[in-house]
Amino acid sequence: MTCPRCAATNPDEAAYCSACGQHLIVIASPPTGSDAMLWRRFIGPRADHYLERFRTFQGEKGDAFHLTWHWPAFLVGWLWYLYRKMYPHAAAFLLGGLLPIVLGAGLPGVVIWNACAAGAAHYLYYMHVKLTLSSIARRAGTDTALRDRLVSDAGGIQPYVWWLGIVLTGLAIVVGIMEDPSSIQPPEPP
Repeated sequence: MTCPRCAATNPDEAAYCSACGQHLIVIASPPTGSDAMLWRRFIGPRADHYLERFRTFQGEKGDAFHLTWHWPAFLVGWLWYLYRKMYPHAAAFLLGGLLPIVLGAGLPGVVIWNACAAGAAHYLYYMHVKLTLSSIARRAGTDTALRDRLVSDAGGIQPYVWWLGIVLTGLAIVVGIMEDPSSIQPPEPP
């Protein structure tokens, strides 16, 4: 195994580089054969992209979180989770995104929250796909027709979400424009 930091050669079973001490991440291969096709069908658009990202979380000792970056989750936050049919995550990131506004942290708080959504998005999606496919396998057993229907229902995307985002953005702009200016009080002179 070659160290990504110093390019020193290490034994395949090494956890750390013998030259510089860099942690060596052993990347497992993505699902193969029929499993890979099932994962691709579940993910839908950009399956190869996500399967490549998922390798980051797979290791010899099992799954592990690694901080990654996902621009759509940063830019649109909870809408990306809804787009990928991750309903509890979408609700959590929607409510969490409103919390900084309620607490008075404003835009910086929202940006920080969306950065958290972006840093965790790939891992949360990986675990969502893995756990949902495992649940589908238990429910369907050997019934491939049932399995295919469950994968189709639970996986893929929801394209209407982008229209929802456009409508909500438009609504926010209209509400902002129509806000009653008399409610804004100028500061009193000292």
